[in-house]
This record gives sequence, structure tokens and C-alpha cells, in this order.
Amino acid sequence: MRNAALVLGAAVLSCAAPAFAAAPPPKLIVAISIDQFSANLFEQYRSQFRGGLARLAGEGVVFPNGYQSHAATETCPGHSTLLTGRHPAATGIVANTWFAPDGQKIYCVQDDGTTVPGREQGRGPANLRVSTLGEWLHAADPASRTVAVSGKDRAAIMMSGHDPAAVYWWDDERGFNTYVGPGQTAAARLLPVAAFNAEIERRWAKAPPQWRPTTRRCAALDGAQTYGALRLDHRVPPPLPRDGARPLRADPGFQRWLRASPELDRLTLALAEHLVDDFALGARGATDLLAVSLSATDYVGHRYGNQGPEMCEQLAQLDAMLGDFLARLDRRGRPYLVVLSADHGAMDAAERVAERGVPAQRLSGGKAWLAQLNERIRSELKLAYAPLFGDEQALYVSARADAAQRAKIVAAVKAALAGQPHLVAAYTRDEALAAKIPAARPADELSLLERVAESTDAQRSGDLQLIWQPYISYGQPEQPGDTIAGHGSPWNYDRRVPILFWWPGARGFEQSLPVETVDIAPTLAAVVGVATPAVDGVCRDLDRGAASTCALSKNRPDVRTP
Repeated sequence: MRNAALVLGAAVLSCAAPAFAAAPPPKLIVAISIDQFSANLFEQYRSQFRGGLARLAGEGVVFPNGYQSHAATETCPGHSTLLTGRHPAATGIVANTWFAPDGQKIYCVQDDGTTVPGREQGRGPANLRVSTLGEWLHAADPASRTVAVSGKDRAAIMMSGHDPAAVYWWDDERGFNTYVGPGQTAAARLLPVAAFNAEIERRWAKAPPQWRPTTRRCAALDGAQTYGALRLDHRVPPPLPRDGARPLRADPGFQRWLRASPELDRLTLALAEHLVDDFALGARGATDLLAVSLSATDYVGHRYGNQGPEMCEQLAQLDAMLGDFLARLDRRGRPYLVVLSADHGAMDAAERVAERGVPAQRLSGGKAWLAQLNERIRSELKLAYAPLFGDEQALYVSARADAAQRAKIVAAVKAALAGQPHLVAAYTRDEALAAKIPAARPADELSLLERVAESTDAQRSGDLQLIWQPYISYGQPEQPGDTIAGHGSPWNYDRRVPILFWWPGARGFEQSLPVETVDIAPTLAAVVGVATPAVDGVCRDLDRGAASTCALSKNRPDVRTP
């Protein structure tokens, strides 16, 4: 699919006059994703931001009511929408993992055509079925470069697309790593980060990083709470666990701590700045793209929930880090534009949600639930094999079933699930594929089936997709480091994200109408004057005056036909 996506981008692109009346056309687009940065968190802490988030929210164009409008609110699907303009139903990235017909689990960025230094399995964009903004820029001007960096491989790869100049993510054992494609060498691909990784090693050998508190208001949220069988004593800063028997980088406790701390984002932003200079981004005449996905907020949310002192401190420090990062970009004197959004939101741990008047619950789920369902259907239909595999969100019918058996199994499962406590709906893949969503339907008015439809692919999605009641947490955490809170539902706390645009001299405004993350790519394409392939999103006007940054875009809302 890599070549198909590139051909698509190259075939439809043509240069057009820039339509950006408020400032010189940017030569560098900085696309930032804060993993698990829900609109709820943005609203909760907005008045307390003083750094980069304050600059973007106070001076830029703010859409506080943005949506990842699909149902599969996970990292990989969400990132696949940010710079493609397409929903997961088109990108093919229906989840972080899905299942092949034989039951094999497939990771969204596993790629047999590449290798990753020090790893057994390749990583790459082979599963992404569409092109990205970076590819549109490169097709319009071969001198354009796309560079991506993240704490997660799937985030960096989804935002960078099929032909990046460089893409890096944090590898616990190696520092920042990358993938090596045909005709490339590991040494050349890793050269831009080799010195950076070595400097991290030297610095940590002298003094391990610590999570030091910066605000008293976060410490006021300290307290103990029980989640399943796990009792956490929330305090700032969380201790750095060490067993003392291994070097720091080889210590699993340190690796787990690092990911769920502000230090991961600090490293990511430091490397992003280094790569701006190493690749001369925005300084060579062409329009370049720097994609940065900041992952620590997601790890903090999963490990500690999002209403404790840990999340409060994480956002305070991230705000300050972004302020420093933007100030350093300012000093380089290159025209640039920033867009900031998120791949999904999240809910807090069910136990804390329940304390605030909401009927939240923690369920076990997992293999036992699926085993019981399998035994019921196998016995009812007198099958010689287990008919189902999958998880609480998607169920797949075994490849051993022929077409007639498959239909019977799906019908039997739907009937069995009809009495399942906490289950809202079970949609078949065919139901989702048949759903027709009007082009003018606002993201906040999509039905549950329509949200599922935006996440459904004929080859990769489950035979049945399950929707559970809101405010449910899965799993029973037992020890520190276990997940206590998550996301992945079709409910608005997982779907709503902020969308912010900023550039030097911006005449900012705020628009509270619902917009979608798939609107980001066509909006940016119009600003820099490149055409797009077919997209699901629309161009959003960023000019506060009578002019329109969407004047030449074919993706304007006023020319869309329902």
C-alpha cells in the first residue's frame, strides 16, 4: 500500500497560490499531538497555563470542541487522522492492534518490509492506506522534508506517512530508534540521533532524572486511593524506583518510571529542536513538516489517572516545556505555524469518577469473559472449535467457519450478548459498512453506529464491534505500574480534543462549534497552497478578517454536498 498512497498523492497535487493573509506563508509546519490530551483536561487547566499552551490558547485560533469523531479512540487510529484528513475507515488503522483471519494479532505499524535496529519485528507505514500532509508537500516540492519524533513508534509513523526524511521514537533499551527500509542502512538512519542518544547516556550516568514538583496547587491533590486490588499513594513527585542491581538504562523500574513522567516529553522536544537544525527545516525555501507527538500525558493518565497530582504536574511542566520550545523556534527567525491537537481523550479511573456522582464501574473482562462466551456459542451450535477470538471491543469469527456457519455464529453471539450487563450495542461489520453518514452531519451528533462506521474496515475490523456503557474501566490492577484508567470508547470524554492553530502575529479567535481532527490536514494544505487528494475533513478558515485561508480549497464546507 505504500506505493499506492504515494501515487495517489502525486497524482492530484498541484501548486496553488498561498491563501494566508495574516502572515507570510509558513516555511515550517509544526504539528504537535499531546497523547490523551482531552478537551476536558484542556478546559480544566487552561486558566493555569503560563507557557506554550497559554501562548497557543491565548493568541491563536482555538477550536475547543474538536473531535476524533470515530469510535476506536486509541493512539494509532487517532494519530492516523491528524495529518491525512481521513477517518480510520479510510486509513485502515482501525485500532492499535487487530486480528488476521487466522487469529494472529497485528500491530498497527508492524511492517515486514523494514527492520528496526535491535528489534526482531519491523516497523513502518505499510498498514497506512492513505497519504499524509507531508507526502502532499513532498509531491508538490521534492525539496520538502518531513521529520517526526515521538515517545511511541505508532504515533511518529502515523504522522510522518510513507516518505519521511526521518522518523524517530523512544526505545527503552536504545534511546531514540527508527526503522530501516530497503536500500537504507541503520548507520545512516540513526546518524542524526547517535550523538543525542550518547549525550543522554552521559547525563544520566552522572545524575538520574527526577520528577521535581513545580506547583503547590498540584500537591494539594495528594491522597491515597484504591483501584481494584491496588492502593496508590498519590503524591508529587512519584519516587524513582531502583533495584540497584543494574545500570540505570537497563533497570525496568526506571524504564517504566521514565515513560510516565515529564522527562519523556522533555527528551522528545529536545530531539525535535535538534532535528530542526540537523535537517534545516524551514530554512531552505521549501515548506517542511515537523511532527511531534508527546506521549507522557498518556502514560501518566493510564498509570495514575487524570485527576490526581501527577497529571496536574505533567501538564504544568509540559506547558513550560512547550513555551521554551516555541521561544527557541522564534529565535531561529523562520516563518512557522503550529497546530496542536490530540489522538484521543480519556476518563479518570472508575473509582474516582464514582466519587463524583457518576455511576462508574470497574469490570474484569479479559480472557475469562471471552472463554465463557466461546463455550456458550460452541455448545449451542454444536461446533468442534472455539468460534470466537478478539477482546471486549471487537469479536472475530474463526476462519474455520464457512459463510453459513459465520452467519449463524454472529446471530448467536448477538443473541447471547443481548442480556449482557453493561452492554449498549453490538454492531456487525456489515451494519457498520452499510451505514451512510451525511457529509454535513456535525461530529457531536453522530449516532453510535455512525461513530463505529468511521472506524470500520472490511478486512481488518471484527465481525462484531461492542459498545459498553460509559464510565467503565477494564482490568483489575494489582501492583504499581498497572493501568488504572484508559480510553477507547465512543463516548465524548474519549472523543473530544482541543484543536489549536498559532503563528507569529496571529489574530486569534475562538470558535466553539464542533470540528474534527480530519479538518486539520486540509486546513494546513490550504494555508501553504497545496492541493489534497480526497479527504473526509473540511478546510477551516484561520483568518479573522474578511479574507479566507480556505479561498482556494476544494474542501470548503460551503462547497460540500451532503
